[in-house]
Parts: sequence; structure tokens; C-alpha cells
Amino acid sequence: MTILHNANIELHVHPFFPKNTLADVVGAMDKRGLDVVALELLDASLYRDVIEQASIYFSGFLADTTGVRLPNGKFILNAREYNTKEELHVLTIGHTMNEASPLTDIRKIIDESLENGALVILDHPFVDNFKTRTAGHITSDQEIALMKLCKEYSGEVALEWNAYCIPWMRAGLRHFLNNDLVRKGMKSAFDFGYGQIFYHDVNKRAIQLSEHLMAQGYNVPMVADTDLHARDKNDLMVMGTSRVITDINTITPADVVASMKNNIFQGNYTNRRRYVSAFHLLGSFCFPVIMPGRYESPRAEGS
Repeated sequence: MTILHNANIELHVHPFFPKNTLADVVGAMDKRGLDVVALELLDASLYRDVIEQASIYFSGFLADTTGVRLPNGKFILNAREYNTKEELHVLTIGHTMNEASPLTDIRKIIDESLENGALVILDHPFVDNFKTRTAGHITSDQEIALMKLCKEYSGEVALEWNAYCIPWMRAGLRHFLNNDLVRKGMKSAFDFGYGQIFYHDVNKRAIQLSEHLMAQGYNVPMVADTDLHARDKNDLMVMGTSRVITDINTITPADVVASMKNNIFQGNYTNRRRYVSAFHLLGSFCFPVIMPGRYESPRAEGS
């Protein structure tokens, strides 16, 4: 067994191939002090692209279904972000369920991923991914469903602390959305398609949920990541703004995921929680989501 102590791990990166290459990602990993990075698309897998690019840029790499170990000792993990029937997002690290669609039950995705040894993360769990295009928060019914899901998969799923969910920016969105409801004279807060926005700090809510569950004897830890949308090479230098730090077994990519999972659910890890800059967030995520016609792949979706 070969242990890398205090490995720096970024679990949520949308690399926007082919605007960036795998070589660009690995170069940024070196500069940002990262040992392990998981690369995702929304509703598609890009692992085939990772393997193809590894064969071009790196001779002597080792690959399994979990990820790639590069000759320099860095790891790129096979991962995917999913829309689900429940309108919650989920990340799977170390496995991708290729046949999943936005209509797939989240439990089906979780179950298959766990059977294949993946780390499963409920990413930005309190963010409304649909009606308000991430500006608002989930409904009270979805919060109940989220709580039930966490209890059901105690010790098997984690919650995400997301570096893109800047509280003061979301506070402005909350004010705008609620004023819009009043201006349109809605009889009900839900007549416009979304409910009144009662809170804006979705990371704080995720922390509170994790702590509440832990106090009740459940094991649903928080893990920090960036959710980077790297639309160009400069954006790659934001990778690892938030990260997990823990010891890992570095023999194979599967060993990396297994040791990382074990340490996370045993509490033997550290989160480094930092927010990205407002400038980066506006250019790389907010404007593309608000004006999708002007941007290629505004949500880092698969084709």
C-alpha cells in the first residue's frame, strides 16, 4: 500500500472540453497543488474523452473504470453530475451511470453507483435547479424528500459545500425574485412557478442539515468543492478554490476512491472552504445561465 498523506482533492470540475485539454487541466493541477481531480459533465460522461486525451498527452498512464493515474502521480477520476426525477442534483465519483436521464429516479443512480464503489454526493442540495435556474432554493416538499434521502443512505452519501454559492450574491437574487413576485401581483407565491425565497445561504443550510443528522446518529458528512465551470484556460486556475484534504491509497484509481470514501465517512479529512470571486462566477456561470443563447454549453451539459 502506498499512502499519500494530506492529498488535495477537487471533486467537482466541468472542464469544457475541447476548449481546454486534459493537459491544460493537469498543468493547472500542478500550479494549484492538487493531487486528485474529478471531471464532470451534466447528464453525460466525458470519461471516454479523458482516456483518449490521456493516450495523446501522457504515455504510461494507468486506467480502470474508476479513473486514470498519470505518470506524474496525479489522478483524474471518472465522474458525472445528474439531473434527476426528483429535481435534485447528484454527483457520482468513480463511476458513471451512462443510461441515466433527467427522468431517472435518484435512488436508482445512487444504488448503482454505490454497487460500483463510487463516492456519491448530493451537490448544492438546497439549490433550485429548475424553476429559478439555481437562483432560488428547493421547496419545502423537496426539503422533506432530501431529509428522507439522507437518512435512508446514512453512511453512504455526502452533502456538498459549493464554492459557487456566494451568499451575498444569492441574497441579491433573493431580493430580486421576491420583488418580482410582488410586482407581478401574484395571488400565491407559487403562481409564477417558484415559491417565495426565504433564505439565500444554501451552504449554511447544508451544514445545518449535516449537523442535525449527525446529532440524531446519522452519518451524512459535508465535502467541499468548487463546481468549477472552466470556460477557458484562465478559469482552470480557479480549480481547487474549495477542496477536500485527506490521506489516500495511490496504487490504482479505484484505491484512491475507496480510501477517500473511507476517510470521509470516518471523519478523517479536512474541508478547505473558500468562495470563488464574484467576477469569475458572473462570467463563467451567471451570465451563461441568464443568456444561454449567447454561450456555447451554458450549463456544461453533454451533447
